Amino acid sequence: MKQKFNYKKDKNEFTKEMLNDTLKYQKKYGFDIGQKNVAWNNEADAFRHTYMQSIIANRYGSIPAKTVSSGHEFIGKIKGQDSREYNMDMWNNQQGQQIYNEIRREYPNFNKLSQQQQKDIIAGKVIQRMKEGKLITGLNDPRKFENQKPSFTPMPWVGGIQNNGKPLGFAADIDINQLAQQLGLQSLNIGIPQQQSGFFGYTNPLTGNNHIYTREEVGSMSSDEFAKHEKEIDAQTRVFNGTMPTNGDLQRETLTGGGVVYVNSYTRSDGTEVKGYYRSKPNF
Repeated sequence: MKQKFNYKKDKNEFTKEMLNDTLKYQKKYGFDIGQKNVAWNNEADAFRHTYMQSIIANRYGSIPAKTVSSGHEFIGKIKGQDSREYNMDMWNNQQGQQIYNEIRREYPNFNKLSQQQQKDIIAGKVIQRMKEGKLITGLNDPRKFENQKPSFTPMPWVGGIQNNGKPLGFAADIDINQLAQQLGLQSLNIGIPQQQSGFFGYTNPLTGNNHIYTREEVGSMSSDEFAKHEKEIDAQTRVFNGTMPTNGDLQRETLTGGGVVYVNSYTRSDGTEVKGYYRSKPNF
């Protein structure tokens, strides 16, 4: 069972834990950490991003991990972060997701191991990928994040049902913005200027549907619903550079004449109930 995030913890605790782990494994494996132990745009930076992504996914679920990390990088991007840094961090975050999925396949009883054993396994796999050249460890790497093979494929038991009836691993007990704040990040409920919204004329590249999924909508899905729409959701996430809008983001779009409208819930002629959802406006 995924952990329920402890909101009372110091917001810097997790960040300190990850930095301390990076220093610990650097001493063990000897990867480059830069002058004065600066883990920035080097092997240590690549290790930290990849390792941290796997740790968050294992503790709290794939969607919170992907949402928090991609939201953090997206905020940096719109604030003028070097596009090469954004590319490097997003690439390595994706590698961390792949490692998490790999571990869940290889270690069915992974969460029964001690926390230190779990960390050692994750760190070992990160180092293995680094040695195989699968991580981006510097800004001049020509590989592009958008060309990386998607890896968001939750294991079957991640969609298992808790006692409260909500699917495991899908942020059922987690407020994404509180989680971001606890990790020392800014709120992910950021507005997108109308002229930059990118929602006008959006259609899902897999299905051609103009339905736009939000974090809240995905988080409330049952395991069966998520399995049905997983590929479509993943395709949408790639279009939006690894981010997923919130209900608040799309509500602001509708109120300001942006590229989105809200479709109220309704019942089809065959009796099927359709929940309310957001969809894009045509781009005339």
